[in-house]
Amino acid sequence: MRLVFLGTAAAEGIPGLWCGCRVCREARKRGGKDIRRRCSYLIDSDTMIDFGPDSFWQSQTEHIDLPALRRIIFTHPHGDHLSPEQLYYRHAPGFCVDVPEYPLDILASKETMRELVRGFINGSAVGVDPTQVFDYLRLRPTLVKPGVWTSSDDVEMLPVPASHALGMGAMIYAIRRGGRTVLIANDTGDLAPESWAMLEGVKLDAAVIECTMGLRNPKYHLHLGFDTALAFRRHLVDMGCLATDAPVYANHFSHNGGGLHDELQEKFAPHGITVAYDGLSVEI
Repeated sequence: MRLVFLGTAAAEGIPGLWCGCRVCREARKRGGKDIRRRCSYLIDSDTMIDFGPDSFWQSQTEHIDLPALRRIIFTHPHGDHLSPEQLYYRHAPGFCVDVPEYPLDILASKETMRELVRGFINGSAVGVDPTQVFDYLRLRPTLVKPGVWTSSDDVEMLPVPASHALGMGAMIYAIRRGGRTVLIANDTGDLAPESWAMLEGVKLDAAVIECTMGLRNPKYHLHLGFDTALAFRRHLVDMGCLATDAPVYANHFSHNGGGLHDELQEKFAPHGITVAYDGLSVEI
């Protein structure tokens, strides 16, 4: 299983659109790994996790063949992770001359699915029956349920409720393919006991853990900072889900966290954690 980090920032991106803080000023000067798009991922060549406002940019720079995509797994309905308009451009005729015959699988919680439909109906798909909108766009929706393994062909996923965007169906996922399993845990915060319990017995080959609040707010809990991200990894190890030497990637950074890429890497390196950056490609 190959995992590509298509974006590694929180909602504002880095540099923040309107921000003149030290991190944003330096990111504009330095470029490279300090420029961060909104968070999403590519698994192999046919699966994306989240599809937000930077999807066009990401598909071009990372050479993603979107017509060959088979599924999108959504973590939650915030606008930096879910952009209904980008999916509406799949409509043919109109925006798409030659759309694939097979449907694109959409996997999400009922709350996220509801927001996706609302975006279609309130946006471009005016006048379309809400019950028909997925067929209209050649999408095949599958509702995921907390703690229940779900599959799309050979991709399996275990959705676990995040302590983020409460009431909006936010999930983190253990994703399995070809005998390898990775935990995708951006926008998670501290998990509730019942969420940790859902991960019991799950053997992870790697983990991606958010560090939204970075170095400035290291003990933050609604999102994770440096200290709470380390505690999250430690909990996975203590549960027996993750080996002490398994690859771990810190991700989903905000400029409000106060760290540039090299500063974050300097802090995480002694703990054996890699700081993700846009375009990082790893074999799980």
